[in-house]
Amino acid sequence: MTISCAAGAFTAVDRKLAAILSADVAGFSRLTALDEEGTVRALDLCRGRIDETVSEHGGRIFGSAGDGLVAEFPSAVQAVRCSVEIQRRLFNLSEALPPDRRLEFRIGVNLGDVVVSGDDLLGDGVNIAARVQEIAAPSGICISASVREHLDGKVPFALTSLGERTLKNIPRPIFVYRVDWQQDMPVGGSIASAPLLAPRRGKDQPSIVVMPFDNLSGQGDEYFVDGVVEEITAALSRVRDFFVIARQSAFTYKGRFVDVREVGRELGVNYVVEGTVRRGGDRLRISVQLVDAETRTQSWSDRYEGAIEDIFEFQDRIAAQVAGAIHPVIRNAEIELAKRKPPTSLRAYDLVMRAYPYLWGRRKDTNNQAIELLQQAIAVDRSYSRAHALLAWCHASNASYLWTEQPKPELEKARAAVEAAGSISDDPTALTAAGAAMSICGDQQRATIFIEKALALDPNNAWAWARLGWIAIYKGEATRAPERFQRGMTLSPRDPLTFNMRLGMAFSLAMEGSLSQAIAIAQEVINSYPDVTWSYRHLAAWSAMSGDLETARWAAQKLLAAEPGFTIEGYRALPWFQNIPHWQEQMAGGLRQAGLPER
Repeated sequence: MTISCAAGAFTAVDRKLAAILSADVAGFSRLTALDEEGTVRALDLCRGRIDETVSEHGGRIFGSAGDGLVAEFPSAVQAVRCSVEIQRRLFNLSEALPPDRRLEFRIGVNLGDVVVSGDDLLGDGVNIAARVQEIAAPSGICISASVREHLDGKVPFALTSLGERTLKNIPRPIFVYRVDWQQDMPVGGSIASAPLLAPRRGKDQPSIVVMPFDNLSGQGDEYFVDGVVEEITAALSRVRDFFVIARQSAFTYKGRFVDVREVGRELGVNYVVEGTVRRGGDRLRISVQLVDAETRTQSWSDRYEGAIEDIFEFQDRIAAQVAGAIHPVIRNAEIELAKRKPPTSLRAYDLVMRAYPYLWGRRKDTNNQAIELLQQAIAVDRSYSRAHALLAWCHASNASYLWTEQPKPELEKARAAVEAAGSISDDPTALTAAGAAMSICGDQQRATIFIEKALALDPNNAWAWARLGWIAIYKGEATRAPERFQRGMTLSPRDPLTFNMRLGMAFSLAMEGSLSQAIAIAQEVINSYPDVTWSYRHLAAWSAMSGDLETARWAAQKLLAAEPGFTIEGYRALPWFQNIPHWQEQMAGGLRQAGLPER
């Protein structure tokens, strides 16, 4: 039958809406190379279980080739329930086998319009299922957003969003979710209320795997090498910005050479951590690198050395430093990726990534750029807790650095943004931003709760350590601050907030009476970051307090050139100063001697 229309005539085809399940074996070529006949027998056994399960859930397998298969279901709920049952049955089937010999299927599910061609189904509905399957980890299940929409209250599995993904040969980005099938939840409420869907912003997480390190010493250090990998994996898992592949999946690659692009494709990750361990006498040397899985380019590398006798302390230190260093590197890569996207395709996550370079208290104009981008992100997604928390930090910065003639309204905006963030109990970045904002607003008790919670979740959060240092200063506990700033700088030596940590160190030294050391640090920061204008306040006050009026007046002139509205009265009125009145008076006296205006 033909139908005529203004655009011409076309032949009608049969179409229908179907839930499509696509599955294949992760690393099948490797398994067949190890044991061809045994792998084929195992595949036949697995396929028998899969066929039974699909039939039990009302599905029909309409395509199979090699180690893969495609099935259709009348509903998305049936397809997802079947996927979970398949993984459970296959897990029980292979539990007794060594990890490197197990057949681990990846499953993808999509709900879409398909073309019916005899017993076969064709079209984007099928193709998207196949591409979503490629994102899944071994023994994992991923689903498209079209499937996710039908699952609320109907399946007892946590769903974690992996964000918008660009799939090969699919013209538009697709939102993808992971089915955490090993974590049952009660059915009845909205799945969105599940713990794993709390405001972790999982949909925007870059993904990473820590590969088994190569032991180059040829000695019996395997337990240590594997321990380092396990500790780094655990440390990165605590960085809630990342989706980290479990150690068990990563170790299926142990002992063989693999291309990082293949790893990226098989595990669905953006970044790969590789490393080597070499023993020399009583010392160990560990080299670690971070590689972009798609481009095969090295994003970061470092080398660590330690004594054999301190092996476990050394192991913990490496894990902390690697996690601390990798976090800003991946964040910067995500920022650059967001910058390259056309404005019409920006999501809330991309807008937050674009705001990141402007967040770190350098200049009024860049801080306001961050505010504008964060407000755009919130307009796209009003529930984006991290965007609200970072907005609070920006408004608090406007007040603290006196980038506004009316600090009080900015502080009110900061408090309102913290409240708008809602539940941020499992997002260390949002907790740190909210804590930093509340600290500047003068509420050190609430700020401490936020920051300590952030560090409980991610002990390697350099920004949180820095803010804990500032809280100590604002509470008049300057002796406790240096070790916190030093911890932050050790964890993230290339952090964009290093200058702030250095100034915090200087501030605590000045409060403890070491003015010469504080002045030296302030001058060092000014030389490296002349646009950080509030450094001149400290240098002016401390130089005057030490008797160097020439340097004090030079710093005061530089400050007024950059901040012509600066007054001592406005500076003293900042809320965080109220808990340290003695130091407040000392600073004010130094600023007067430097020639800065009272009001």
